[in-house]
Amino acid sequence: MIPAPRAPMGWRRRIASAFTEHLSLKAAAVFLAVATWFVVAAREPMEDVASVRFIPEMDSSLVLRDPTTPIRAQVLGRPNELLKLTQTPLIIRRQITSEAPDTLSLSLRTSDVEIPEGVEVIVRDVFPHQLTLHFETTASRRVPVRSAVLVRVPVGMTQVPVRIEPESVTVRGPRRVISRLRFVQTRRDSISLDTLPHLVELDTAGIGAAVRPTQVTISFVRPPR
Repeated sequence: MIPAPRAPMGWRRRIASAFTEHLSLKAAAVFLAVATWFVVAAREPMEDVASVRFIPEMDSSLVLRDPTTPIRAQVLGRPNELLKLTQTPLIIRRQITSEAPDTLSLSLRTSDVEIPEGVEVIVRDVFPHQLTLHFETTASRRVPVRSAVLVRVPVGMTQVPVRIEPESVTVRGPRRVISRLRFVQTRRDSISLDTLPHLVELDTAGIGAAVRPTQVTISFVRPPR
């Protein structure tokens, strides 16, 4: 039986040389291709999800009962612009007045999202689309004290200023009541002008809130002779 002729070796040498010859040039070409890809990818816009900071601008009588739900936004931008959002996040601000109910639902839109200055991204969506806030049903705050005391002065002398200590007190009660309360007044009384301090009760009737302390000290500021 006649043996089959051997295949020529030329094609093997050509394949070997394709992988072994001019290695430095081939490596440079691969590096250049990879670098070009990274440059193009860095300039190509891409989508990502970024955190949004919620800043409620609330009346001083409002207190949030629970932390707010985390807010996210779907944004489009170049990778270097998206990276900036890790340092200067997106923001949603909302003005909330004292008339807000104890449970308040807010609709969130892409137009509500503030993009930081110097960041070029497009907000495609925001979620959740609705945010629910729960406020404390009671509130406390400091309010000033006003004097209703009539100072009896000698004939020919004008009324003298009154010094009140402390100048403000803490009121606590239903949130809507506290939000409308602008000051607490002393009880109406008349005191003769002298150099002694006087302890005066606060008029808490009809306020609808607890007041602490319930008394203040009144003294008179005599004009210089």
